[in-house]
Amino acid sequence: MKEKINAFLKSEKLKKVFKKIFNKKTVIGAILILVLAAALRIGFSLMFEVEGTVNKVEGSKITVANFLSTKTVDIANFQTSLGTVQVGDRIKIMKNLSGDIISVRDRNISNADRKGSFRENGRHGFKGKGERNSRKD
Repeated sequence: MKEKINAFLKSEKLKKVFKKIFNKKTVIGAILILVLAAALRIGFSLMFEVEGTVNKVEGSKITVANFLSTKTVDIANFQTSLGTVQVGDRIKIMKNLSGDIISVRDRNISNADRKGSFRENGRHGFKGKGERNSRKD
């Protein structure tokens, strides 16, 4: 069996197929597509997402710093209370095309809601006695 596989890998037909598929033009095209996709993702992230640590909270404005820059975001129109956002919190703010705030999420692990954690409640994610999944009786 090993000899058949070696003979197949050394065959001229396979070499011709690889030369047709993996030529310079297709490899450069694939690299360009990957670079373009990465640039679009980075551009989207810079325009529509603000993620980092809260440096300052003034009225309805939050100053968020990350390793690239520091941005001040006005969240006056968003329906969250600024009382929950404190200096030092790690947050992620998402915006839409018009610049309106869609969501403000707390990224701190210590503040995460562990209600559904199967390790904490010991039931491995299953409902307990008397609890139903979807039907209400």
